[in-house]
Order: sequence, then structure tokens, then C-alpha cells
Amino acid sequence: MLASVAVMAVIGTMAPNAAADQLDDERRRVGNEISQLGDQRSNLQGQIQSQGAAVAEANAQNLAAIQALQEAEDRLAEAEAQLAAAESQLRAAEELDAQRAAELEAAEIALAKARADVAAAQAAYDSLNRRIDEEITIVTQQQGPLVNLALLLTDTSAADLNHRAQLGTTLFDASALELDEAERLRFVLDEANARADAAEKAAAEARRIAAEQLAASQAARQKAADLKAQVAALVEERNAAADAASQALAREQQIQADMEAENAAVEQRIQQRIAEANKLDSQIAERNRRLEEERRQREEEAKRQREAEAKRQREAAAKAAAAKKASQPAKKTTTTRTSTSRSQSRPAPKPAAASTSSGFVMPSGARITSRYGMRVHPVTGIYKLHDGTDFGASCGSPIRAAADGVVTERYYNAGYGNRLMVDHGRVNGYNVTTGYNHATRYTVGVGQRVKKGQTIGYVGSTGYSTGCHLHLMVWENGRVVDPMARWF
Repeated sequence: MLASVAVMAVIGTMAPNAAADQLDDERRRVGNEISQLGDQRSNLQGQIQSQGAAVAEANAQNLAAIQALQEAEDRLAEAEAQLAAAESQLRAAEELDAQRAAELEAAEIALAKARADVAAAQAAYDSLNRRIDEEITIVTQQQGPLVNLALLLTDTSAADLNHRAQLGTTLFDASALELDEAERLRFVLDEANARADAAEKAAAEARRIAAEQLAASQAARQKAADLKAQVAALVEERNAAADAASQALAREQQIQADMEAENAAVEQRIQQRIAEANKLDSQIAERNRRLEEERRQREEEAKRQREAEAKRQREAAAKAAAAKKASQPAKKTTTTRTSTSRSQSRPAPKPAAASTSSGFVMPSGARITSRYGMRVHPVTGIYKLHDGTDFGASCGSPIRAAADGVVTERYYNAGYGNRLMVDHGRVNGYNVTTGYNHATRYTVGVGQRVKKGQTIGYVGSTGYSTGCHLHLMVWENGRVVDPMARWF
């Protein structure tokens, strides 16, 4: 009987050992698979990091192209404003030019009229002077000392002489009137000459002003033409810069899409690995439960067999003692019964201390400048999800770990710049990961454990960024969520 118990004990021992070996093999297999996944992930991280320099250069080219476009548009706007001002000045100059030309034409007409008035006044004055001279000659002849000689030498009657005397008197009176008229005409002539002189001066001034205005108009016209050429050149430069910016942006967007696809693939593999690990843990827990149940059943069976064997041995001993007693004289015996069994109570296990979350701390003390949600990207101008919370921290200020955890990712991305991700494990029913972006550099590496509040890097402006700031992200069970909704 003892031999059978020993054999069963050996068999019972072999069964758990075989199951344990099977479990160890399964653990090794899963460990190898996890190791392979880790190698694949490390290779991917290496590829992403090696791509970082190229992405950074492309991003720099993109930002330079966008800046060149902005500068070209600024110069074009300034040139167009100058052109508009020059064209306005040209229009004003042309209007003034026309006005000066009209003034010159009026001055020339006035001068011609004044000259005609002078000529007419001079002609009238000259004609009157001639008549007066003739009449003075006649009067002088009629009234002079030669009249007596004329009476002696000619056959002239007294009546003729009297008629001539009357004619002389009439001519004298008429000459006096003509002299008054001559004086008036002389005054008119002087006024006409004065007006002509003024008209001549006005015409000369009008000619000078018109010539200056014409030169100013020609200068304004030339300036407008030069500015038009400059605007045309700037338009070409702007269009070229816009094309370069568009191509660079398309290239950056493609790189960004590729990197996001890579990240999505990494997240998917991580989630698959977590699912397989969880499934394996469930299988191991179930096997352990079955093994424990089988072990307990084997122990109970072995105990029953030991108790049965002990009972048989006690019965055989009792039979042997009874036979011996029957063959010997009776004697008083004192039997002392001692309790050979002692109840042993197993102390209740101590309840484990309740696991409580230590809480998350802000990764930066700076104010929040942009929250999680849809917005227009400040660089690309695209309306898209802003997948984190921005802290307006200054360049070089420290970045702190939000909670205890392990660094799982560290690489460069065209959009997020320098990135770092920390896995905090299971917190309040969620697998939580935090991400820190745009840093100038980090002080921890992949696989390193960090403590809550520990400085893990320094704020920068790498990737698509308009200035130094920290872009904080949070993943719950591998999905991006609003960091401030639950954890801060």
C-alpha cells in the first residue's frame, strides 16, 4: 500500500511539473514574440529618427518658402500702394497739365487781343496825327505873312480871301477838337500797351508753369511706368514663391501623412501586443487556476489514501493487540489518551493596501495658450483638430513628467518636432500615455523610468511651430483625448 501511495505521489508531482514546463514554454514563446515586436518597434523608431533630419530640412524649406511668399506679398502690397499713389499723382499732374495748357491758351489769346488793340489804337492815333498835321499846314499857310504876297501876285478877290479866312478858322477849331481826340487816343494806346505788356508777362509765366508742369507730368508718368514694371516683377516673384510654398507644403503634408501612418501602425501593433499579452495573462491565470485545483484534488486524494492506510494500520494493530491480550493474563492497564491532533488555524491574509492614484501634475507652469479642439493651424492655415493642450512656456524652460512611468517613444516628426511619450500604465481603469512635443531636447531615453515632476526635457519650437511652447497630448487605451478633461 505504501508503494501505491508513493507512486501516486510521484505521478501527482509529475503532472504539475509537466504543466509548469508547458507554461514556461508558452511564456518563452510569448516573450520571443514580444521581443520581436520590440525589435520591429525599435527598427521603426530608428527609421523615424533617421528620417528626422530630412524632415527637418524639408520643414525648414517649407517655412522658408512660406516666409518668402509673405515677404514677396508684403513687397508687392507696398509696391502696389506706391503705384496707386504714383498713378493718382499722374492723374492730378495730367489734370493740372491740362489746366495750365488752358491757362496758357487763354493768356496767348489775351496777348493776341492786346496786341491787336495796340495796333488799332496806334493806327487811329497815327491817322489823326496825319490829319492834324495837314490841317495845321493849311491854317498856317492861310494865316501866315505870305497871305499879303498872295494877294499881290494872284488874282484873288476879297470874297475869296474872306472865304479862305473862314475856312482857316473852321480848320483851327476842328484841329483843336482833333487834338483832344488825339490826346484820348494816346491814352487808349498807352493802356493797350500796358495791357499787352501784362499779357506778355502772363503768357511768359503761363509758358514757364506749363513747361514745369509738363516736366512733372513726364516724371510722374515715368515713375508710374517704373512702378508698374516693379509690380509686375514682384507679381512674378510672388507667384514663384507661392508655387514653391505650395510644393513645399504639399511635400510636408505628404511627409506628415506618412509619419502619421507610421505612428498609427506602431499604435496598432502596440495595441495588438497588449491584447495578446492580456489574452496570454488570462490563459495563464486560467491554467494556474486549473493546476491549483488539480493540485488540491491530488492532495485531498493523497490525504484520504493516507488516512485510509493509517486506519488499516490502526485496525491491524488493534487486531494484533487483541490477539496478544487474549493469549496473556488480564492485567489492569491505564490508558492515557492524548490528543494527537491539534487544530491549526491559518491566519487570515492581510488585506492589501488600496491602490490610489497619486494624481497628475502640470508639465509646465506656463499659462495655457490653446486648448484641445478644432482650430485653424497657425502655419498651414488648415482647419483641423488641435490634438492637445499648448502651454506658452519660454524657450529652454523645463518640461516635467506628469506622473510616474516609462519612456516608450522618443523621435522627431515634421509636425510635432521632437517628441517624447511616457507610459503610465493602468490608472483609474485606463492605460494612460502622455506625449510632450516641440521640445528643443530631452534628457531621458526610451526604456528609462521617470518620476512624477521629474524634468524630462526643455521647451523648444521644433516642427510646425510659430514659437516656443509645449504641446501636451494624452492617450487613453491608445486613443488621443483632451488632456484637461480627466487628468489635469
